[in-house]
Amino acid sequence: MNSDKLRIGIAGKRGLSCLSGLRAVAGVEVTAFCELNPQVLQEEATRHGIPRQFTHFEAMLEVVDAVIVATPMPLHVPQSVLALQAGKHVLSEVTAAVSLEECWQLREAVLRSGKTYMLAENYCYFEPNVLIREMTRQGLFGEPYFGEGEYIHEVRALHHNANGSPNWRAVWQVGVNGCTYGTHSLGPVMQWFQAANPDERIATVTCLGTGRHTDPEHPHDDTTLMLCQLQSGKLIKIRLDMLSNRPHLPNYYALQGTLGVYEAARFPGESGRVWLGENRPEEHRAWKPLADFNHLLPAQWRERAQEATQSAHGGGDYHIGREFAESILTDSPPPIDIYDALEWTAAGLCSQLSIVSGGLPIPIPDFHSPPVAL
Repeated sequence: MNSDKLRIGIAGKRGLSCLSGLRAVAGVEVTAFCELNPQVLQEEATRHGIPRQFTHFEAMLEVVDAVIVATPMPLHVPQSVLALQAGKHVLSEVTAAVSLEECWQLREAVLRSGKTYMLAENYCYFEPNVLIREMTRQGLFGEPYFGEGEYIHEVRALHHNANGSPNWRAVWQVGVNGCTYGTHSLGPVMQWFQAANPDERIATVTCLGTGRHTDPEHPHDDTTLMLCQLQSGKLIKIRLDMLSNRPHLPNYYALQGTLGVYEAARFPGESGRVWLGENRPEEHRAWKPLADFNHLLPAQWRERAQEATQSAHGGGDYHIGREFAESILTDSPPPIDIYDALEWTAAGLCSQLSIVSGGLPIPIPDFHSPPVAL
């Protein structure tokens, strides 16, 4: 680093939600903010006390040691690569890339740079998801073999600019068919399986859809289902629906293991529930509220829970910012590294190939190995 402080720059207004987590780490300064809209740039920089303001990403790179890339999806790889080539650490919003080619470009840039790259998948930090990961690590569910996640979030209003023209979401999220925005659902579930087996990875994906009914302007099916077959033969089901007329349900998850099951809440005010143990004829056990197991949350997570409420997504953005900064300062692996980022992203990209082929299984590249020359 160029000073006794870790200087961080934020590109895109969305990245400001990580501020409280970044500023909770001693030795960190958020010194720069980059935004195309001059009015937003000035207002947000002033409101959050960020001294340097930029409208050009490359110019900001000259005055920081690390960047948060919170710009539209098609900019994630180009800007991350620019930053890595300039010797900067990167925290990137989801998804990591918009093509398999970009996935390999990003992998090469990270490995060449030797810098920290982390994916900002904040749904991995929702309290229930953290707790289930810890319970899985401790073996309470036995051996997990089936998981599911659902991101049901009607966001049709976000697909166009104020003047009615289509924006980047219309192109990259609903402008192609498949599970185009699946890391919120897939990331936490993959972490559960990896808590039981760190070597677990996705082998193939299969994707099918319902067809277009609600919003036929876009080629994206109302609902898509992506089945991820793991290398071990286990299965994950991901549902994506950003178009249907219904209430939001962006964070439903479930996990089935040999010794128990977890079912997240489906309606406001309800609690997720857990059922543990083998079925025995003489026993009549009941579901238990997930909260009964809160004492199993990692101590560090519990200590930071109150402070995390200052940020969005159930405190997830706080934890993302804080753990990114801490991984740099301690020179330790980031919690969601380049291999997680590429695998979770590639699952969605390969689902696009599967759905147009009628649901054929598509292999997921193993990003731990270099690409095979054709």
